[in-house]
Amino acid sequence: MYKLCRSCLKRLGLQGNPEKCELCGNIFEKIDDLLNITYDVEFSNFNVGVKLDPETLENEKKIIGELNLPGEKTLKRELLSVLRKKLKEKFNKEIEMEDPDVIFIFDLKKFKVIPENNSLYIKGRYNKYVRDIPQTKWYCRKCRGKGCSYCNFKGKMYETSVEEIIGEVILKYTKAEEEKFHGAGREDIDARMLGDGRPFVIEVQKPKVRRLDLKKMQSEINNDNRIKVSELEYSNKREVIKLKKGKFKKTYLVYLDQDISDEDFAKIKDFREINQRTPKRVQHRRADKIRIRKIYKVERENSNCLKICCESGLYVKELITGDDGRTVPSVSSIVQKDLECIALDVIKIHDR
Repeated sequence: MYKLCRSCLKRLGLQGNPEKCELCGNIFEKIDDLLNITYDVEFSNFNVGVKLDPETLENEKKIIGELNLPGEKTLKRELLSVLRKKLKEKFNKEIEMEDPDVIFIFDLKKFKVIPENNSLYIKGRYNKYVRDIPQTKWYCRKCRGKGCSYCNFKGKMYETSVEEIIGEVILKYTKAEEEKFHGAGREDIDARMLGDGRPFVIEVQKPKVRRLDLKKMQSEINNDNRIKVSELEYSNKREVIKLKKGKFKKTYLVYLDQDISDEDFAKIKDFREINQRTPKRVQHRRADKIRIRKIYKVERENSNCLKICCESGLYVKELITGDDGRTVPSVSSIVQKDLECIALDVIKIHDR
């Protein structure tokens, strides 16, 4: 017969006298010592994880198998139940199974508790009113952020970005050090993002503060007149995944270097589909493929400006120029002119 403690005997439905436990090492008698921890980071809810050494897991599997016991009454499951209950009493916080603010990992081999402060997610929409700032931080291609003569020792190619303008304020209020920016696609650096904005989620890593005045933060971000954020609210990792997987139609204003005559427009207004090979300007960071892309509507705003609604993933500048035959057909090839896109604005992300 195996030597088991009172807790393991009860859990497994066995009879016997409690002894020095060869399964759990009498961990249940030591739990209160293990819970003698402090955690000074703000959180509203939590969950618990348990790490057991492989030898303990094998011993338990052997005991359950030899004694033909129910497999669900495991040591790990019992520990999780006990620890959740005790931590709920200790911190007076709710247990959250799916999206906890913090997970307390109990490493029983090392006999210590490791708090994992989960990311805080904030979603919204942004407008970008100026050209020549990127959506996200663009690290120097030479030094990759370390600083070198090529980037004037700044570590990045551009002075700032939409991400940095938003992130600076959010990091200040959450007292965090790092964030990740997740956008529903991205506009070119030299394109503006107008209309009701582009959806984004900012992931704040290891925040020390979670209860935030989002309206106050939004107002402070909008003191920078280069961008505007709206509709800030709390989000979660599932919405990041949904955002990244989303394929949203987009509408652009495309400003051309030549006028489009009535005759020209008559040729392109029913333009609906192209074969587009990865443009030369992004070939260094995108797979070289030919993709079929749809154009849903073409309108003429004025003599040298087209409004184009098209499928996600279509490169609009190359739709105009043809990119030396890589986009077929193109506006240039249809009207038999060498057209250039001199400016580009995104005016609608069709996500709602």
